Amino acid sequence: MARYAIDSDVLGTIQRSGYSAEIGALGRLPVVITDAVWDELTINAAANGSNAASVRAAEDLLKAIAGGPTVLEPATPEAVTLDALHGDVATEDLGEHSIMAYTVHNPDVMAVLIDKRATCRAVEEVRGRVLSLHGFLDVLRAEHRLDRRVASAISQYFCVRHKPTVPPLWW
Repeated sequence: MARYAIDSDVLGTIQRSGYSAEIGALGRLPVVITDAVWDELTINAAANGSNAASVRAAEDLLKAIAGGPTVLEPATPEAVTLDALHGDVATEDLGEHSIMAYTVHNPDVMAVLIDKRATCRAVEEVRGRVLSLHGFLDVLRAEHRLDRRVASAISQYFCVRHKPTVPPLWW
């Protein structure tokens, strides 16, 4: 079974669309939330002024679907790759690099990204194991009983805010 390493932008889109509860109600999913992504949505969000209710809602969603963060331990292949990816690159953030690093070393994992630069980099780094928001929502619909209306509402929310993005033809 495939697992999905999800970036904070994807999870933030779900949260801001107003459908965190519906995604959380799916229960534990085959997802990987790296410690860098977990921290972006919780500790860093709080430190950067996000309101406490929003941070709590993010943490509730993360716990519901993943249980806890996947820590990239120092001196592991993932950590070495993370250091190489992150280097001096300013076009992707630590969370995106952590997803790529984890995916590189775990062949059952697909990276789920929204950011265009991070997606392009992941296409090169993880070769054939990258999904968009729509691809991930489709997995949730097909394999985890996400209501089609919820998936469509999240898609619409994303596309309206990221013009000229449109749903893929197969959607």
